[in-house]
Amino acid sequence: MSIPNLTSAYSVEFLARKPENEEKWTLGRKLKYIVNNITVEPLLFLLLVPSAMNNLTTLNLNLEKACRINLHYNSSVCDALAMRDKSGYETYHEEEVQKLVSQMTTIKMIIVGSYPTLLMLFVGSWSDRHGRRKPLILMPIFGDLVSTICLYFCAYYFLDLSIEWTMMAETIPFALCGTWTCEFLGLYTYVSGLCKDEERTVRIGAVTVCQIISLTLGMMLSGVMINVLGYKGVYVLSSVLLTLSFIYGVVMVKESNIQTDKEKANAENSIKEFFSTKHIVSTFKVCFKNGADNRRSKMTVLMLLSFMVMGPLFGEYSVVYIYTRLKFKWSEIDFSIYSTVHSIVQVIGGSIALSFFSKYLGCDDATLGIIATITKICACIIYAFAPSTLIFYVGAFAEIFHSTCHIAMRSIMAKLVPPQELGQTNSIFAIFESITPLLFGPLYNKVYKETINTFPGSFYIVTVSLNFVTLFLFIWMYRANKNDGNKNSEQYEAVKQESMLQVKEKPDSHGD
Repeated sequence: MSIPNLTSAYSVEFLARKPENEEKWTLGRKLKYIVNNITVEPLLFLLLVPSAMNNLTTLNLNLEKACRINLHYNSSVCDALAMRDKSGYETYHEEEVQKLVSQMTTIKMIIVGSYPTLLMLFVGSWSDRHGRRKPLILMPIFGDLVSTICLYFCAYYFLDLSIEWTMMAETIPFALCGTWTCEFLGLYTYVSGLCKDEERTVRIGAVTVCQIISLTLGMMLSGVMINVLGYKGVYVLSSVLLTLSFIYGVVMVKESNIQTDKEKANAENSIKEFFSTKHIVSTFKVCFKNGADNRRSKMTVLMLLSFMVMGPLFGEYSVVYIYTRLKFKWSEIDFSIYSTVHSIVQVIGGSIALSFFSKYLGCDDATLGIIATITKICACIIYAFAPSTLIFYVGAFAEIFHSTCHIAMRSIMAKLVPPQELGQTNSIFAIFESITPLLFGPLYNKVYKETINTFPGSFYIVTVSLNFVTLFLFIWMYRANKNDGNKNSEQYEAVKQESMLQVKEKPDSHGD
């Protein structure tokens, strides 16, 4: 499945936070609490490691199928392409293969983005009403497992099944089960519901650490496993791990709410109730209702920010591997190393940004977003024009603070929305994020396909252009927060002065 750098989107946000009652939470107590409250962490590890391996494996499988089956190049050319042996093929061979893979990726992104977007309109509201998180967690695991089994057969019958079959095997089962949008919506909602408010940061932090380790390990292993086990071996290993993940979820993950007799009696109407449009209307009304501090305007801008931040992330990830193959003649191992370094840099950068800019300097959340967006713009310019691998790695370090974009958005939302409305608001966020592959995946693949012969790094220029819009939105948010802060300060001073006057008047009234 297509897995963008999820560390940027989910991970650093919770790692850098501190518990509300910090003085009571020593390091030893945190570790003991995490160990004694392990629930979904093993499931997440067994899910993300094989999924990260599958992503790079399937990309390489598609490149080989495009070369040998769809384009009918001879074996010597395709072998040279697979080995990155420049002496055995011409540049146009690689370009034609990548054009076809890019076209298939566009179709895949449309499928991945369309159905899950519709599903999110209903599944988030249903989960909140019934307190059911487990189906949201298990469905994507099952879909990933079915896709992996189908991909095994595509590898087993390598010469009989073209790249179109691989694309459908990789995409359709996973999309029908909700993709990562559904998985993480269920996962974080489930974990948040298990603990008290003062324990939530530490509790989610444990899940986040597991997520970072799993993704990083999966990316590290992917290139090696392709060479050691081959395509079929990787899919067999992934199928075993995903099966264990699903079994663990069924047996060990317990719902906090048990179905009532009334719910059982209404089971025959569950389908109709699930797809009721009144719940969609209610969710949007709650999310975008009027409130203090320009709530509606800020929520609208936050949704646009979610769209603009996640979109380029999905778009870039859909083409960056084939771009580095063409530009720098990278192998799958080279790309695995780069992905690992990039993830580690993002985690370190996010932690530094929150500890220094936010806690030490006291920067506004929108200011963090501004800093993050500027670093991303600089990094993309480096990526686009990088003449060598070394300069390309410089770009990874240049965007060191980019992960704080998502942190800034979530932090602003958490301060804007009361706790009882966070579930429905997160559902809207999930809808916007699930739309991004549908729009940005095809856009980036189209740009890459059309410019592959002239300027293949042009898709990074697209990211630069989009990030200028993101920068404008964060600047608007900063100014809005500052204005609201000034108004609140003035109101506070007025109330304070009025209270002081009332205190002074009390002795006179008693004297009378």
